[in-house]
Amino acid sequence: MRTQAASFDTHADPLLTLEAAAEGLGWPCLRSAPEELLLSASLPGLDVQLGAQWLAGEELVQITAMWDMRISRERRAAVAELVQLLNTRLPLGHFELWPEDGTVMLRHAQLAGPEGFGDDAQARRLLQRITQACAQYHPAFQFVVWAGKAPQEALRACLFETMGEA
Repeated sequence: MRTQAASFDTHADPLLTLEAAAEGLGWPCLRSAPEELLLSASLPGLDVQLGAQWLAGEELVQITAMWDMRISRERRAAVAELVQLLNTRLPLGHFELWPEDGTVMLRHAQLAGPEGFGDDAQARRLLQRITQACAQYHPAFQFVVWAGKAPQEALRACLFETMGEA
């Protein structure tokens, strides 16, 4: 449900645009605070939770995307190596591994000036690209964590694309 423009700043509220884009994608969203939006994307085989935070003073929107995966201490070094390999391939955002609890997330920051964030179509493409990166590389994390594969091998497996249908 879309809320009215937040009164916490005189700038345009870019989260309204993200909220409209999420609604257009059929994703549930919730304003947890005037400057914070929570989204949920159900993708084939992966549920991604997103958070968007509007930093008005910086004219910046920060978006984080995460899924239900915690990395054991034993596999964190291998996952950190995988994160480095993946980040060289991402045109948008970057993966992080939080050392405190082993959470993996994708983070992206986007400038949003006084004129706002852009239109719904641009915001929709941004949300889709972020979640597509999570879905594309999620198997690599699984290969490293659960199958004990080397990060390079896991990445190669995720880059494999089939042509046509069997």
